[in-house]
Amino acid sequence: MIKMDSDQLLNKVRRRVLEEGNIEEALFDIFNYISEFAPLTKISIFHNHHDLRLVRIIAQAVSTGAEKTNFMYEQPQEIIDLACSADNPDIWVINHPERDIVGTSISERARLFDWSAVYIIFKNAEGSYANAMIIADEKDKFTEEHTRLLTPVREPLQLVADALIKDYDRKKLHPSQKEPVADKNEFFRQVTRRLCGHLDLKTGVTHCAQYLSRFLPADVLHVWQTEPELQSERVLAEHYGFFFSKLDSLLPVLNVSEDPQFMGVGDPPKTLIINNPERHPVAHQHTKIFGNDFSLIAMPLIHKKKLVGIALVGLEGKGRYKAEHKKLFEMLHDPFVLALSNNIKHREVIRLKNIIEAENKNLHEELKDNLNQTIVGAGLGLKGVVDNARLVAGQDSPVLLLGETGVGKEVVANYIHLESSRKDAPLIKVNCGAIPDTLVDSELFGHEKGAFTGATNLKKGHFERASNGTVFLDEIGELPPPVQVRLLRVIEHKVIQRVGGKDTIPVNIRIIAATHRNLEELVASREFREDLWFRLNVFPIRIPPLRARRADIPALVDHFIEKRSRELNLHEKPSLTPGAMRRLTEYEWPGNVRELENVIERELILSMGRPLSFENVFQQSPDKNTPENGSQDDDFPGLEEATIRHINKALTLSHGKVAGPGGAAELLQIKPNTLRSKMKKLGIPYGWKR
Repeated sequence: MIKMDSDQLLNKVRRRVLEEGNIEEALFDIFNYISEFAPLTKISIFHNHHDLRLVRIIAQAVSTGAEKTNFMYEQPQEIIDLACSADNPDIWVINHPERDIVGTSISERARLFDWSAVYIIFKNAEGSYANAMIIADEKDKFTEEHTRLLTPVREPLQLVADALIKDYDRKKLHPSQKEPVADKNEFFRQVTRRLCGHLDLKTGVTHCAQYLSRFLPADVLHVWQTEPELQSERVLAEHYGFFFSKLDSLLPVLNVSEDPQFMGVGDPPKTLIINNPERHPVAHQHTKIFGNDFSLIAMPLIHKKKLVGIALVGLEGKGRYKAEHKKLFEMLHDPFVLALSNNIKHREVIRLKNIIEAENKNLHEELKDNLNQTIVGAGLGLKGVVDNARLVAGQDSPVLLLGETGVGKEVVANYIHLESSRKDAPLIKVNCGAIPDTLVDSELFGHEKGAFTGATNLKKGHFERASNGTVFLDEIGELPPPVQVRLLRVIEHKVIQRVGGKDTIPVNIRIIAATHRNLEELVASREFREDLWFRLNVFPIRIPPLRARRADIPALVDHFIEKRSRELNLHEKPSLTPGAMRRLTEYEWPGNVRELENVIERELILSMGRPLSFENVFQQSPDKNTPENGSQDDDFPGLEEATIRHINKALTLSHGKVAGPGGAAELLQIKPNTLRSKMKKLGIPYGWKR
């Protein structure tokens, strides 16, 4: 039930604009009105300047309030022609941005396609001069009913847009100009009120960025916390004029030796203008995320003579910032430090609160928490993997996850399930290599009472128990050939037959398979059915090993330290010693993410509350192990000795375990019986005696 009708809204907006002169409150009233009946994240009001090929966002409203803004964007001729056309409808809905020329243009600039919008167009004798963009997260959010309900909102929105344009015209500024700061004390006060007036730093940064856009060239405002132990910068809050996909919480700074001030060495760093990011020793690393066509001002946040964070303003294009912009931004150092310090304290309170809550969870909640784990590295090393997983999640096609042992195939399978329409149904996980051959049929397909000796009751298999959900078949390459035939029938016909049963049972499931083995080689050697491989290989996703995505290591280390500290009841999160992160990032990680997690857990246990050093993790330099020009050095082992060393290394990583998940056979990618035979032949003892 809407609290007020459209006529009441129009009267309220007129009073706000014409009598009170409070344009922001009028826009916020409209936001609250629309939120009663439509999905809504943000309202942006655009002012089009056809001759200049310029679009300005002159106001924005979010759930915490509305602000006058002045975000400026140059547009291609065809886009500005379309935006200013007199032929535009009064209301224009975009539910699938990739199918719309304007939606595509915005998405490419904003680097995000997962949104919907309703455009409400304002026209004069020359055509469309302005519009309001009502934005919702995710695609396909607006219906015809929303369009009908939004039609009466056009008039109050136009009142606000016209008042904003008149207000700007009174200042007698060129459309591409920013407002001068007439009173620096008032400017400082307004920024402080917005930035520090909210407990949530993200909200403060949002309103601060909107306000700053009127006075500074700025499309974006970031606040980062420096974490030298992790050789990273933690993204605490960000706001863009256009929406933007969320960054990972940690951005790696792996070449800190080129920037010793980041590590707290020497005098406190100075505010920098970076007009050519690819030439800057640290900023160039972020060009992989943002591209290199941007400029920024980076202001170090110093508290008690210590670097605690960085505040950045940035915008599109190189060479955009001058000394006066830097001077104006530097005025705001203290409010940013205060906001960051408050946020750090607030997050620590939240962390301790979460520890207490975690200790009181029951088993069901813990299992649910495990299922809903996030993908660390989704915006960096695993971005392509996550993009493909998101793309296929909405389909029912089989998915094949490929990658070395320990890269996180189960985590990606969880993500696909939770992003699919089957998320409320079960996700059944099956390790095909851990089930004895004689029990595979019973485990997967179930059995009838009396089907074999010991079958005293009817048993439903994994496929039946996963009804309407997903079955994750890990290590699919270990399935015996007869079971592969029956699995093919499940995929093609969606039916099963219990062991000892005659009736076919329909099953509505989605198959996600995973393997660390080369299925094409198994097909060639007739160990894996070619027709089954074709059916599973509809949408393969290859997950890179950890050594190929070292930028994710700081975020993974932070994640596992937080997770394992909670599980080990460590009420203070341990810190890292200088050089610890470098050791971790230089190591090759043959066991991938699983090995990293195990190393962190071992270090937490051994540290006894002291800072973590990881001194037992070493990366040997290639030039110390690889003979130059193919020559053999004095310590080059023979084939038998090299085999013994390799097997012993696998046994060390698996803690002496030969078979099963994480076992030495799995790491060496051979069958357990083959490994045992080699160990016996080479005189390698069984058991954990190292």
